[in-house]
Amino acid sequence: MFARNRVIWNEGLFIKPQHFQQQQRFLEYHIDERILSVSRYLHGVSELSLNPEYLSFGRIAIERAVGIMPDGTVFRIPQEDVLPDALEIEDASLANQLVYLAIPLRSDSLMEINWPEERGTGRFVSSRLEVRDVHTVRGDTTTLDVSPVRIQLMLEKEDRSSYASIAVARIMEKRPDGSIVLDPDFIPCHINVASNPSLHRFINEISGLMRERAKNIAQRISAPSQGGVADVSDFMLLQALNRLQPQMQHLAELRSLHPERLFECLASVCGELATFTDESRLPPTIPSYNHEMPSQSFQPLIRSLRQSLSIVLEPRAVSIQLDKRKYGLMVAPIHDPQLIESAEFIIAVKARMPLDELRRLFTQQTKVSSVEKIRELISLQLPGIPITALPVAPRQLPYHAGYTYYQLDKTSSAWAMLAHSSGFAFHVAGAFDDLDLQFWAIRN
Repeated sequence: MFARNRVIWNEGLFIKPQHFQQQQRFLEYHIDERILSVSRYLHGVSELSLNPEYLSFGRIAIERAVGIMPDGTVFRIPQEDVLPDALEIEDASLANQLVYLAIPLRSDSLMEINWPEERGTGRFVSSRLEVRDVHTVRGDTTTLDVSPVRIQLMLEKEDRSSYASIAVARIMEKRPDGSIVLDPDFIPCHINVASNPSLHRFINEISGLMRERAKNIAQRISAPSQGGVADVSDFMLLQALNRLQPQMQHLAELRSLHPERLFECLASVCGELATFTDESRLPPTIPSYNHEMPSQSFQPLIRSLRQSLSIVLEPRAVSIQLDKRKYGLMVAPIHDPQLIESAEFIIAVKARMPLDELRRLFTQQTKVSSVEKIRELISLQLPGIPITALPVAPRQLPYHAGYTYYQLDKTSSAWAMLAHSSGFAFHVAGAFDDLDLQFWAIRN
């Protein structure tokens, strides 16, 4: 009780080491509580490098590590703190075991320092340091006892109940030659994405995929063959990508990026893209953010984003080229046979005459059939596929003044002639001044 309260300094106090130790405990407690009131995710590594040579000998060793333990202990190996002993992996059954950086927890009943002549369980080891007096001209030096952090490597199976620890690696396997393979997709508990190669590469990957997808949609919308046609969803997706891609690019260029902020941004992107790429129009179930085990949070999110950005979204409205032939014939080749079954077909007609007259005459003087049957229908004066005038332009097509729109009747028995046909054929009898036809397929 009251173990973290400040020391009362007053005149005549007989100062003992415990006074300074208690004051240090108060300051650390004060700082920790203020920081934790802002965020609970301020521990982890900001820099981490394992020695690759040791892996070939069946050992795991730290080359460099900088970060903050869950209890607030700061470490910087090897500049300020001692390198931990390498971890010997002797048993192949240790596959899938996590490797932790650990430090003993604070305890008022245990000694914190391991002195040179002792091998205890302290949080720190003693070391001698020559310190210069930088406040005087003479600059005298003196030797101080300082306490580097005593970090150690531990396996998941070991009892870590009295340790503050953070996961830094996962063992995939130990090979017959004794070498160790670590999981390349494992994401350690960290506080800076810029120091995590796999996550940093993914941000750049997502930014590039978004840029390419936005470019493809913009080119498709602007293509002359589309006649300026695009579904509303195309514009909405392009708008979303144009907003999200610069944000991803900004995150990729940051030198300091907390993983919780990245997770929030990626989850938002995932939900927004699901509107366009998922049949349910709802976001997938995204796991909650897990700071201790970021892999459990990020890997499902990464898979979902890659899937969303790899889906090819076909335009709803497809312009079909009309090739003019002799004697009022026009042919529209169909390169995608699935359109016959899965799309509605629209003819847009414009001529220099009143719209009411155009609507009446075009219906009477136009035959529509397969390419193979058109001449037979003309010769025998047989009806083809019926066409029905539409009161307004379909919403998937652009509205142009002066055009009348007709829909081909797919319920007609004549539609069966298109089952194995190479395309549509149109025959327009009579004289229509400045006749202009457009042919569209609208996917269902």
